[in-house]
This record gives sequence, structure tokens and C-alpha cells, in this order.
Amino acid sequence: MDIALSGIILLILILPGISFAKGFYSGEFSNQYTTSDFYNLLINTLFPSLILYLLSYPIIYYVFNYDFGFDIILGLSSSNDDVIKTAITTVEKNKIAIIVYQVLLNIIAYSIGNRFKKCVLSKSFDTKYDILKYKNVWHYIITARLLNFEKNSHILQNDTVEDVDFTYVDALVNVNEQTFIYRGVLADYQLARDGGLDLLIVTNAQRKLISDQSGIYKDIKGNYIILKYSDLINLNLTFIQLDETFDASGNLVSVIARTID
Repeated sequence: MDIALSGIILLILILPGISFAKGFYSGEFSNQYTTSDFYNLLINTLFPSLILYLLSYPIIYYVFNYDFGFDIILGLSSSNDDVIKTAITTVEKNKIAIIVYQVLLNIIAYSIGNRFKKCVLSKSFDTKYDILKYKNVWHYIITARLLNFEKNSHILQNDTVEDVDFTYVDALVNVNEQTFIYRGVLADYQLARDGGLDLLIVTNAQRKLISDQSGIYKDIKGNYIILKYSDLINLNLTFIQLDETFDASGNLVSVIARTID
């Protein structure tokens, strides 16, 4: 069998799994999806592909009365020239149906992967089961979800991670051979391709020289400031909850910010 043909067959077999993985590792986890470990990528995509094919086959066969014919794909991998010729003829005859089937299956696979990701995160399954844990530790640190792991369960006595309304940042940063303390509200963050932290996006930012003994921070003009991880010396994160008080009529009376504990 031609090597190029075998590669196409393998791609067809794992393509739904690739789409599923793309959905599961979307957003801030997309770098984990582009792993260079071919073995892990193959295993992580082959099993979802097989499951999706097995689940979709009865629907195609009994609902639409169409036999996808996995024997055709196996025929393409045969060493018998007559079998290969028959398989190629069948593929050519049904190419539109095959293309439509693959497109729909991959769209569904991506959607299932994305929904599964949202379920895992909302139920914190990734902090309970290692098999579902994402590899980027910075995601868990910045989002406070590191506190959900069993080994850290003693840290929060009265609150939960879900109580966090925003994160306050204090960062020690090198700028032109000077050291500043930057502080503000964390708006967003970007993870690096190697799994590390790339940058922090901070709003309501202030800064002062670490050598400044006055303790007075100067406001930084602008909507937000970007702090590169490569410039950070140290980083302190404070997870804040806003306690709101309402009067008898339901009007907001006060808002008190406090650190979760």
C-alpha cells in the first residue's frame, strides 16, 4: 500500500478525535492541544474517534439507511490490488456522502469536546481526577482553582473558589534596570506555548519604585497595562470577594471587598 494513502486513511480515522481534542483544549488550553508528543496526541485522538464512529454508525445506518462502509477504508489498506481498486471505485462513487458525513461528524466532535470542557471546568472534575487535569499549572494558580485540589483543601475554611469576584495583583517587575512594584486588578492573562505564563493584563494599575519609602503609588494612565512574565521577579495574587449589603427594599447599600479565606 502506498505510504501517502496509508497516511490519508490514518488521518480519516483520527480526524473526529482531533476535532474533539481541539474543542476540549480550546481557549486558554490551546497550547496543550498543539503538543509535540505524537504518541500522546495519537492516543488522545484515536479513542475519541473510535467512540464517535461507533456512536454515529447506527444513526447513519438505521435513520438515514446509509452504510458508511468501514470495509471500504480497510480495503484501501489492503495489499491486494483488486481489493484496493474496488475500494477506490466505491469511494469515488460515494464521495459526496462521505465528505458530508465527515464534515458533520467533525463539527459534532468539536462541539462535544467544547461542551465536555465546560462541564469539566464548571464541576471542577479536572481538580478531582488526574486524567482530566490540564497540564498548565498557571491556569490553576491565576484562577485560584489550585485551591480546589485535595492537597490544598485546608487553605479555604469559610469560602470557596467560586466566591472569587476578581483577582488583585502585586508584581515585582524589572524595568530598565529599575525595580518597580505594580499593582492592580487582573483583567486577563496569556499562557505561553511551552505551558508557562506569557503575560498579565492589569487594569486600574499603579506602580512605585521598590526603593520609594513613601509608600505612595502613582496611577498609570490608560485602560490596562501588560506585564511580561519574563520581566517579573515575584508575583502576589489576592483573591477578592465582594460582599454586598441590601436594604429592605432591595437597594444596594454597601459593597465591601475582602480576601477569601
